[in-house]
Amino acid sequence: MKKMSLIIATIVVAVVTTAFLWYNKYHNTPNNQLKTAFHQTLGKHKTVIVFHKKGCSTCEKLTGDVNKLQKMRDQNNQATIVVDYMNLATRQYFEQYHVQVAPTVLVVQKGAAIKRIVKPTHEQMAQIVRE
Repeated sequence: MKKMSLIIATIVVAVVTTAFLWYNKYHNTPNNQLKTAFHQTLGKHKTVIVFHKKGCSTCEKLTGDVNKLQKMRDQNNQATIVVDYMNLATRQYFEQYHVQVAPTVLVVQKGAAIKRIVKPTHEQMAQIVRE
């Protein structure tokens, strides 16, 4: 009985740890999907782009908000792009959209930024989720 309890406790700890690590980490758009993802910004539907930088304390505070945003938008088939300044493949997008501060969140439609939020608050991130 003690072995079974130990096994169950170990499984619970593993699941909780995995969930915590997943929730507290940015899920960047993979490099091989960037071109297609950014092509979507030219369409009539709104695309949210989150620009962050690994190691940025302000960015790290928004990790949970960004993950919630991605999850909600994915459930509604809405595009979300997440890019890290430390990834050399994404630097061109920081330049293209004139992003100089991380974190910055853009809402893009028909190739143009229709909303720009520099260093968004938790409340501003929640508002984007509701839009």
